[in-house]
Amino acid sequence: MPISRIFQSVELFCGAEIQLDRQASHHLITVLRVKPNDVLTIFNGQGGEYKGFITQINKKQVSVRIGEHVAHEVESSLALYLAQGISRGAKMDYTIQKAVELGVKKIIPLLTERCTVKLDEERRAKRFQHWQSVITSACEQSGRNQIPELFLPMTLESGLQSVPADWRFVLSPTAVPRLRDQVVQKSQRVLLLIGPEGGLSEKEVALACQQGFQPLNLGPRILRTETAAVAAITALQCSFGDMGSG
Repeated sequence: MPISRIFQSVELFCGAEIQLDRQASHHLITVLRVKPNDVLTIFNGQGGEYKGFITQINKKQVSVRIGEHVAHEVESSLALYLAQGISRGAKMDYTIQKAVELGVKKIIPLLTERCTVKLDEERRAKRFQHWQSVITSACEQSGRNQIPELFLPMTLESGLQSVPADWRFVLSPTAVPRLRDQVVQKSQRVLLLIGPEGGLSEKEVALACQQGFQPLNLGPRILRTETAAVAAITALQCSFGDMGSG
């Protein structure tokens, strides 16, 4: 049975005894049915991971003794950021989950002209917390020990200016440039802009180009927003990151 990986936003050091939060405890008790002396992997996003040994289980809480630190990382050599037009429900969850699994380091949710999701201040905060949970779970599953940075949902104009990058690409099915025409160095930062369902408007693409974005064509087929994100991130990682044959 694979060792479970658990994120805990607490200070970790060898010899410490911690109580896992309610969500992690519930998952371990009711889903994985762990027992005392079972071994876990614990990480807090501060680098590396720790061995953890379950010392006590009650109905709602799991206690863990922290063991040795392991300086293990699976972060991509490519600093890849995703500015994503907010899509509905599970589609946005899927996009964020797969972006994390594929090594994206920053995620900027954007409210665009064709975005059908309406967020007041309260809903914006709830969505942020939900997406943060999606990111954490994706890190647990994929072996990442660094938690990608999630920005609060913002307008397209604000989002385009929020993250410095060496390369800026906006996906466009009518663009001439292809990924094979680009030469991105591993030390450079890449910001990828993708629209929601219905895509970005011509006005938004023009605004992005004014902000230094280059239109990029992934191929002859029209992709759904969640497919476009996965395809573009994978292509960038294969060409310039850590998923290539070299």
